[in-house]
Amino acid sequence: MNQPLMHDTPAQHGASALEAASELVKAGKYGKALPLLLVLLRQDPSNVRVLDLTATCYLEAGDSQTAVRLLELLADGNPALPQAWGKLAAVRATSGDKAGAVRAFEQALSLAPGDVGLLAARNRLEPFTSDSSAAARLRAAVQNTAATQRERILAHFALGVIEDRAGAPAAAFDHYAQANALTETGYDHAFQDARLQAQLAADWTGAACGEAADAPCMLFVTGLPRSGTTLLETCLTRHSQIDSIGESEALSNTAAAVRRYAAGRYGDAGWWNWLGRLSAEELEQFRTLFLHNAFPMGRPDAAVVVDKMPLNCFEMGLAHVLLPNARFLFLSRHPLDVGLSIFTMNFAAGHRYSSRLEWIGHMTRCVYGSLLDYQAKLGETLRVQSFEALVTGPEAQIRSVLQHAGLGWEEGCLTPEQNTRAVRTASLMQVRDSINTAGLEKWRRYEAQLEPLKEALGGQAWIDQWQQWNRNAAETGSLAPAAA
Repeated sequence: MNQPLMHDTPAQHGASALEAASELVKAGKYGKALPLLLVLLRQDPSNVRVLDLTATCYLEAGDSQTAVRLLELLADGNPALPQAWGKLAAVRATSGDKAGAVRAFEQALSLAPGDVGLLAARNRLEPFTSDSSAAARLRAAVQNTAATQRERILAHFALGVIEDRAGAPAAAFDHYAQANALTETGYDHAFQDARLQAQLAADWTGAACGEAADAPCMLFVTGLPRSGTTLLETCLTRHSQIDSIGESEALSNTAAAVRRYAAGRYGDAGWWNWLGRLSAEELEQFRTLFLHNAFPMGRPDAAVVVDKMPLNCFEMGLAHVLLPNARFLFLSRHPLDVGLSIFTMNFAAGHRYSSRLEWIGHMTRCVYGSLLDYQAKLGETLRVQSFEALVTGPEAQIRSVLQHAGLGWEEGCLTPEQNTRAVRTASLMQVRDSINTAGLEKWRRYEAQLEPLKEALGGQAWIDQWQQWNRNAAETGSLAPAAA
C-alpha cells in the first residue's frame, strides 16, 4: 500500500516560494519572480526579505518610485536596521532624490557610524569636507590593519574625492593610486590585441539574418566608460518615443553564446568563429535569444529602445548582423579626461584595465582601432558623437542624434535633469544636473600624474590625431576617412 503524500504547510509553502523567487532574482528573471513575491507580500507585508526582493524587481523593471515606497516600508518597519536605510538611500539616489538619499544615509550612519560602505556611498552623493569627522573615520579605515581590503579600497576612493574637492590634486591622486593598487587584478594586453585583430580581419558586411518585423529599433549607445553615454541616454529618454534597457548584458551574453555554439560545431574558439558558417535560421535563434535577454519584463512600446552598455562598441558587428535595422552611437570624449575618470572610479567588476594608467591607455587605443574599422563597415548606421560638442551646443547635436535614430525633435531632450528614470551608473548624480561643461578639461589639474596614460596612448601625436577626429565628429558625425 502506497504511503500518503506529504503536503507542505502554509509556512513551508511560503518558504519554498520565497526561495524560488530569490533564485529567479539572482538569475535576472525579475518578471517571473515578481508575481511570486507579490503573493508573499500580501501574506506578510512586513517580511524584510520579501520587501527587499520585490523592491529589486520593481527597480529592474524601471519603476523606481514603487521600489522606493517598498523600501520606505522596510526601513520604517525596521528603524534600527542600517542596511534598510542604506538601500533606501541608494534607490532614492538612482531616482534623482538626492536630498532624500542623503537623509536616509545619515540615518544609516547614525546607527553604524563606522560603516565604510555607507560612508563611501554617502560621500559619492555629497562629498564630506576634508576636516569633517566622517573624513577622519575614512582616514582611520585606511590605517586600520583589521579593515578588509574592500573597506580600504572604498575609503581610499572616498578620500580621493574629498581631497579633490579640497583643491589638493596630488593628495587625491595618491589615494586613487592606492585604491587601484589594492584593486588590481591584471589586464591581458594580448587578449585585447587579438580581439581587435580578429575584428579587422573579419568581413561580415554581407551577413545578416534578415529583418524582424516584431523587433524594436535598437539604438546602441557605446564608447569608453565615463565618456558621456549616461548623459546622452538621459537626454534621449526624455523623448516620448524612446525607452532604454540601460547597461544591459544582453548583447555580450548573446555574443558569448554565439561563439560557444560555433566553437562546439567547428572547433574554432575565435571571436568571429561564426562568420560565414551559421545559417540565417541559426542567427535568427540568436536574435531571439538577444531579445529575450534584453526584455525580461516584456518589450516596451517605444519606437526606439536604447542599449547603453559602453563596451558593446566591440560587438557592434554582431548586433548589426542580428538586428539589421539597429543604429549605433559612439561617444568620443577627450582621452585624458576619460582616462582620469576611469582611474578615479571604483568599478564593481568587469574593468580590469581600470587600475593602471598604462592599461587604460592600451584599452583606449584598442577601442578607437575598433571604431575606425566599424566606421568603414557600418557606414551611416554608426554616428560618432563628440562629447564636447554635445555639452557646448546641445540642441544641434541632439537634433542630429534624433535624426540618426529616425525621430523628430522634442524640446524635453534638452532637460535631462527632469528625467525621472532610475540611473544606476557611476554618473547618477552628474546627469541630474542640466547639460553643462563641467566635464571638460578636468585632466589639466592632473597633467603631471597622467603622463603614463599619455605615453601609453601614443604621446601628443596620438592626442592631436584624436582632436582632429573629434572635430570631424562634431561637424559630420564620423571620424575622418583619411584616419582609417
